[in-house]
Amino acid sequence: MLHRVTLPTLALFTLLTACGGSKTRSGGVENAAAPAANVEARGTPQPGGQTGATANVRTSDLDNNGVPEVFKYYNTVDDPEKPGTKKSVLVRQDLDVTWDGKIDLWRYFGDDGQVTKEEWDTDYDGKVDEVRTFEAGVLAKSERDRNNDGKPDVTRYYKGGVLERKEVDGNNDGQPDRWEYYSGRVLDRVGVDKDHDGTVDTWAKADGSTEAAATP
Repeated sequence: MLHRVTLPTLALFTLLTACGGSKTRSGGVENAAAPAANVEARGTPQPGGQTGATANVRTSDLDNNGVPEVFKYYNTVDDPEKPGTKKSVLVRQDLDVTWDGKIDLWRYFGDDGQVTKEEWDTDYDGKVDEVRTFEAGVLAKSERDRNNDGKPDVTRYYKGGVLERKEVDGNNDGQPDRWEYYSGRVLDRVGVDKDHDGTVDTWAKADGSTEAAATP
């Protein structure tokens, strides 16, 4: 959960991350082409960010305390709109959303500039515990590891960015034993595998009615 992040902080990061190449701004200067070594010099654990790091890094210190909260990694590629020229494209963005000097979110971008994946440290323990994947820049799936055993135990599936199905592994055996289906952002029905054999035993409707297991 991200309850520790204040609304002003979320608003600021939403504004900043809306475009990959924000310009220098007062009250939070972006340092263009900062050496990658400067990032490592912070001494911040980097549990995410396994891919996408480049030598071209731009940082932003939003509160002017000498410690950047935003790191943007760029690659230089051919510009298809201007043959024979190059352009910089954002491939990864690291964010310290709690302003504590540690990265909490690693965001990755495709060649089209749209986000393809996010890695989150939602409990701020220095380890990634939620991975979100995107299709055409829209959230399609999220996997959450609630007990930090390295395996997701809550998986959410989205259609058009709207939650459609949720699967929960309640006994941590590697397979779901609870299924929640949503319609128009509202919970429609819940299936439970009581004996953990991999199949639903009972279905409960949002109106409180129950029925024997059946294909959803």
